[in-house]
Amino acid sequence: MRRRSLLVAAASTGALSVLPKGAQATSEAAQSFPVLESLAMRVSAAENRQYSFTDKASAYFYGRTHQDKADDWFFGWNVATKRIFQDYRLLHNGTWLRRADANVVVSPHAITRDYGVVKETLRLFDGLTALHLDVETALPGTLVFDFEGDIQGSGSAEKDGVWFQPKEAPASWLLVAPVQPSSHAFGVNEFLAIQTPSAGFFILLGASKAEVRRQLSQLRRTYQSLTSARMARMEALVSGSRALDAGDPDRTKALLWMRLTADQLVMKQMGTGIYAGLPWFNDYWGRDTFISITGTLFVTGQYDVAADVFRSFAALQDRDPKSKTYGRIPNRARPDGVQYNTADGTPRFIITLADLVQRTGNNTLAKEMWPAVKRAVEGVLANNVDDHGLITHDDADTWMDAKEKGVRAFSPRGNRAIDIQALWIGAFASAHQIALLAKMIKIIPPSSPRDMSSSDALQITGVDAEIGNACTAAGSKLANALSEHFIDPISGRLVDHLRRDGAKDTTLRPNVIFALWAMDPKTGPLAGKPRALDRQKMEWAKQIWEGLVYPWGVATLSQDESEFHPYHEHWHYYHKDAAYHNGTVWPWLNGAAMDMLLGFDVIDLPWRLFENMNRQALYEGAVGSLAECADALPIEGANWSRRTGTFLQAWSNAEHLRVWHEGFLGLRIDTLLNQIVVCPKLPQSVRNVSMSVPFGRGKLVGKWHDGSSTSWSFCLIGEDADFFFSLPGFTLDNLGWNLKSGERVEINSSELVIILTAFDAKGNKLGESVAYSDAELDRKRHPAIKVQSVAVSRQVARDEIFADLGFCEPRLQPNLKSLSVYHDPPLTY
Repeated sequence: MRRRSLLVAAASTGALSVLPKGAQATSEAAQSFPVLESLAMRVSAAENRQYSFTDKASAYFYGRTHQDKADDWFFGWNVATKRIFQDYRLLHNGTWLRRADANVVVSPHAITRDYGVVKETLRLFDGLTALHLDVETALPGTLVFDFEGDIQGSGSAEKDGVWFQPKEAPASWLLVAPVQPSSHAFGVNEFLAIQTPSAGFFILLGASKAEVRRQLSQLRRTYQSLTSARMARMEALVSGSRALDAGDPDRTKALLWMRLTADQLVMKQMGTGIYAGLPWFNDYWGRDTFISITGTLFVTGQYDVAADVFRSFAALQDRDPKSKTYGRIPNRARPDGVQYNTADGTPRFIITLADLVQRTGNNTLAKEMWPAVKRAVEGVLANNVDDHGLITHDDADTWMDAKEKGVRAFSPRGNRAIDIQALWIGAFASAHQIALLAKMIKIIPPSSPRDMSSSDALQITGVDAEIGNACTAAGSKLANALSEHFIDPISGRLVDHLRRDGAKDTTLRPNVIFALWAMDPKTGPLAGKPRALDRQKMEWAKQIWEGLVYPWGVATLSQDESEFHPYHEHWHYYHKDAAYHNGTVWPWLNGAAMDMLLGFDVIDLPWRLFENMNRQALYEGAVGSLAECADALPIEGANWSRRTGTFLQAWSNAEHLRVWHEGFLGLRIDTLLNQIVVCPKLPQSVRNVSMSVPFGRGKLVGKWHDGSSTSWSFCLIGEDADFFFSLPGFTLDNLGWNLKSGERVEINSSELVIILTAFDAKGNKLGESVAYSDAELDRKRHPAIKVQSVAVSRQVARDEIFADLGFCEPRLQPNLKSLSVYHDPPLTY
């Protein structure tokens, strides 16, 4: 009561003079940020949505749009994993400003609350540990800033503002100060009062008062230009060489928002890395980072930033040859320590590094990173290979890592999981590729699209033969062992993992998706039979989709399994981590599931799932974000699943963006081989998509379904490249053109033929290239008899097997083990 009465008394004081008119104005109006401004989202009090911003270094701010009380542990400002303060409130002329009464607009760079007489805008700065609470009002009077909660510590008023020492960071100093220095601003106990109109408040944190004062002085001189620079950085991510029109205003808005919220997680906390998610995964996770890096950084051409991520993780690698985790990159890296308990982070590091080098042609990076790759290969070969050549690991070393009290795995997958085997098959091949590139003398450009691993793509001398041979031998043995041991001979199902005693666990989990591509038995009924193997892979894909993929995402365990947990948080029955990987839906898995069907040219269902996620990002949960998890089944009375876990998860956003670029638009950039490959798989109903992507020193400007579902056009600016195009039912190598800078190709298709017409920069026709469908080629080759090629046979099998494909239909099985014991009171952490 005493503190409140002081606040009201201060607010009613009329002795303060008015600051100069226009002092609150910034230079934003002098610059134009049209795309960024078009993304502004109005949020109603009934929605009360979550929002977040980061400083791209080590701090984030998180809140709800219309909520006054900070009732979430993670609310507020968090710096380097320490909570600094939970929230704030404003008192204007003796009246508290109630957020429930405000008109709220959330933009990627700021949140604005308009109370009628007062408008407040909260912003962060890139690379500065500071907040700006901008205030606009036409009414003279007094505005009081007060912290909500008590984790900021006790306040002490001095002439520069009010100082605090946060409870979780007691060695740091927190300052609340007016934007303009003024003898008319004053602090009483723990609040700061200023006269309006004004430019509001700065909140700053530093290691000493002297450091904070220097930062305050700098901010007062430069905050306008810093704000504009931050907005310009964001604008560049959604315009110019990265412009996007997804053919629908909401779809475009959702994708651009997700691009920016994914990018806000790229930080400088321990070198360059990607926060796994907000609010509580504000640290670096190896597997999350290298799943997220493609959709977050690669597809937007932020290759230099991506290279720094690899350098940062390589610097944190376990380099102790005596360690059981020698060669591993961190599972988790925080300011207070590093852990290496991950079996999948390291192979993903190697695979995505090779991908980055191929996208950029940066052989210097391959050479720089080769020692880290070599250590990783040496470590796994020394410590984690069984007699069959399979990769071994502990129960909770895969991405399904939840443990009960840090000891017993809730989803034990030791000691040989199918996804770990598939990842290392890819990693061994990628490691060999990086070795070649690190020692490479010359690239021989191929005449058709192919991987760098193709034998005729390179001339090599001086390659580290020992490690290269080890990678080749280990990868070959592992590939054979995967197909031999991970197909159950009784049920024909794929095996999720082998237990230590060799028993096969055939519970239906999404991890098998990651190995589907690698299944190629050398013995048994599928050996040497590509048509039969294609059919079997389609049957597996159908079983996976219908058993695990709901309209809201991919479940971690089939609802038909005995260990299924229908809801993520159901504390009267079980701990939330018991459900974490035993039924709970994870949107990051959507990417692999959509890829799986798109790989068979099945488009409709992946597109429906994709659009469902766009709607979530735009209209549900945190603004512009995809959540970490969701319930597998809707709660009673609902027809849709609840979002759970973190409100913004890096790999959820990133995989969604990756599939847009590489799956539906079918775009693949390969600077190493100077190639651009486009194999789109968009529904016919989607029209007039346009997108620009960086390529070398220039950009590719593309239009998909340009006016109709059978037209495309692409123009290359600033670079030359070999351009290849294909559609479902056509062989990729058959249609291409050597594009020079300024030239464009226009493409038109029918069921039987694709015609590519090339034009120079002045619009003069250069020539044509024609490709026939696989079915038409079969007819031309064998006009008198009906002979199906493997490609056409595959299309026939696809149409047959996937004819009645649908989403998994949510169904609560009776007598589930997870719902057998009711706890009252409910369980807690």
